[in-house]
Amino acid sequence: MPPLGQTRAYLLLVLIVSIWASYPAVAKVALRDFPPFFMAAVRCTLASAFLVALLLRAPGDPLRGLGAKALGPFLFLGVTGYWLATQFSYLGYYYTTATNAVILQAATPVMVALGARLYLGERLARLQQVGAAVSVVGVLCIITNGRLAMIRPEEMRAGDFITLAALTGWAAYTVYGKRLLGQYSPGLATTAAYVLGTLLMIPTAIVTAPHFPEPRLGSVFAWSVVVYQAIIGALAHVWWYRAIQVVGPSVSAMFVNLQPVVGVLLAWLLVGETIGLWQIVGGALVVGGVGLTAWAGPPPPPR
Repeated sequence: MPPLGQTRAYLLLVLIVSIWASYPAVAKVALRDFPPFFMAAVRCTLASAFLVALLLRAPGDPLRGLGAKALGPFLFLGVTGYWLATQFSYLGYYYTTATNAVILQAATPVMVALGARLYLGERLARLQQVGAAVSVVGVLCIITNGRLAMIRPEEMRAGDFITLAALTGWAAYTVYGKRLLGQYSPGLATTAAYVLGTLLMIPTAIVTAPHFPEPRLGSVFAWSVVVYQAIIGALAHVWWYRAIQVVGPSVSAMFVNLQPVVGVLLAWLLVGETIGLWQIVGGALVVGGVGLTAWAGPPPPPR
């Protein structure tokens, strides 16, 4: 694939985030027929097979660097990015609302920025810090409908905490992956992580099966969601690492702030939910903050 320029990387990030923003709503419906651990294992099994096929067909030496030395780093990516982040995202969707899940995903940039600061020594430029702050204000407007006092601890659901735990895994996957991309290609790193994460998901699904209803294997909609999220989701993960190579993990993570906006729009288009004034104001702030972050360019070099 041709190398990404900065503008193309930003456009790609918008596409990736839009794909991910659709996950909670469609997965919430599919989870009526498929239990969360089963759904995650089936999706990642399909995605792993698809990515392995793509990798083996790639030109050049797609397996360069693969060996015993790479097992530990790839296993870490598999555990954090897929066994924890992907699998437990479905469990979070199962126990909370799709709206809550999309909104909570706005915490990802903060987690990634902190991880990048501590692990990589990465710093945000002043304008990028302003963009991040503007995006956070926009997210808060969406969450609270313009009133921060609306958030109370007792309103949080178990699924909300599970979702936050899954997001912590994704932040670790993103930050650690940035360092590995100097040694391995995005395709190899993503494929190896998917395969190893899936190998851990399958026994997890078997062990947890008695605690959930049996899957309705005849559900066409559930299978459609699994295939969509497996194939398109697998490509999005490869694209994500390609974008990180260009703009860095902190700037990439700022684009996740677009997810609540896209999620609200999808709820309006697909479910018929209304969009209020504060959703519009918050959405404008989120988009403006991401725009400032992108306009400022890549972050300064680490100290």
